[in-house]
Amino acid sequence: MSDQPNILLVVTDQQRLSTIGAYGPTPCRTPNLDRLAAEGLRFENTYTTCPICSPARASLITGQYPSRHGVTDNVTSLGCAISNIPDYPGLLPRRLGELGYQCGYTGKWHLCPEANYPGHYNQPSAHTLPSDVGFVGQDFKGHGDGGFVYQEYRDYLSRLGTAFSLRPESINSEENGWPRYGIQEGAKEVSVDHFLTNHTIDLIDRFQGDSQPFFIWHNYWGPHEPYYPVEEFFAPYRDMEIPPWETFEGGRDKLLPHLRLALHPRSEEFSWEVWERAIRHYYAFATQIDYEIGRLYEHLETQGLLENTIIIFTSDHGESIGDFGGMTNKGNSSFDFTQRVGLIVRYPERYRPADSPAGSVKRDLASLADIHSTCIDMAGGDPNAADTDGVSLHSASGAQDRDAIFVECFGILTPTTMITCRSGAWKYAWNPGRGDELYNLEEDPHETCNRIADPDCAEIRHQMIERLATHLPPGTNVLPKQWAAPLYNPASCKS
Repeated sequence: MSDQPNILLVVTDQQRLSTIGAYGPTPCRTPNLDRLAAEGLRFENTYTTCPICSPARASLITGQYPSRHGVTDNVTSLGCAISNIPDYPGLLPRRLGELGYQCGYTGKWHLCPEANYPGHYNQPSAHTLPSDVGFVGQDFKGHGDGGFVYQEYRDYLSRLGTAFSLRPESINSEENGWPRYGIQEGAKEVSVDHFLTNHTIDLIDRFQGDSQPFFIWHNYWGPHEPYYPVEEFFAPYRDMEIPPWETFEGGRDKLLPHLRLALHPRSEEFSWEVWERAIRHYYAFATQIDYEIGRLYEHLETQGLLENTIIIFTSDHGESIGDFGGMTNKGNSSFDFTQRVGLIVRYPERYRPADSPAGSVKRDLASLADIHSTCIDMAGGDPNAADTDGVSLHSASGAQDRDAIFVECFGILTPTTMITCRSGAWKYAWNPGRGDELYNLEEDPHETCNRIADPDCAEIRHQMIERLATHLPPGTNVLPKQWAAPLYNPASCKS
């Protein structure tokens, strides 16, 4: 058996922490993720590098923030500097390949355009796929819209003697069709998630017979909208009462003007029951994916590979679904429900760090940019050898010396800028020209009280701006006049 561990990296899409039982009380049922947390190490304060799919995924493979790797929005979108991830020796699969790893890929890629895309900002059209950067496995161009559109999945359904369809009466037609949800017809085997899990199981079996260790990056399209679970996983949620978000009542009045652009166009007329219907489907989708993660775990166990495989679970970013009275999607929002993600690492005993017993929780600040260095460290390589922005979370010190973490967003579908700095209990969001934000997450975990112009917070505001300045290019000016944009109102903060 190799002294190097196998590594299975499982990444979901747009999964907020309220869908993971290990992160606190929730109606959403995730027994397999909860098992990984009970047997492993859970990171409490992990942040995406960008609350948009392509930039976050580019950070996973490069270890860099979007401002450095260049994928600054979803590929082909107006705000994206480059729409195709370039191949170079510092990419995670290239570095792991040098360390003797077989690298496999499953599912969503979203780091190159769709097949017929003509080009971006006069750049020639290019389609760098997983197989071009050192992986074997699936090659899916573009976004994929849940994976339902790809011929490989349609062929899989054909082999099962069926085709993709939704129960007509289940399709959301009331909320301007957004978010899209419904019930996929058929048993759990027809889902995209089952199709993807089968592929990774095949990769595990293929790699198992080789003397080399393996790294498999397994990606689900869900629980990103559209929410199309099968009946088996939706049934427990059909009549479930889901409590309103803490920010739902009166939340719209607490948003800065630019954040109100994320409100559903009919948010003022939508009651909580409208959002509750969508969340039931979202939670059911998360439970469906959790079941498939359990299949991966059980296959490793059946094959005798759990004792030599490190399992890492995380997500590219969170989700907004009715928060603050009707926000949707993700993007230019500094709130934890879109920026903070789950991160769970299950270690076999022989590879477990001494300071990480089963069921332990680390509250150090962590970033998706850390996954690259962490995997290299786990594989026995030098986590500091590549030009990355992250640190290894596998080492004894890891993120313990980190003073702050940053989240970048350069717009979703339109070029704008937001950079968030989290340090200790405080979060500062720099929104050039639109009013900044400052929250104390210990006193105000739901981020309803913007303290940016609070005279009592002048010192911490200055400290957070100084921390942010270490992340910005030299000469960037954080204008003091922005501080007064959202006037501090103690009464509204108490409500």
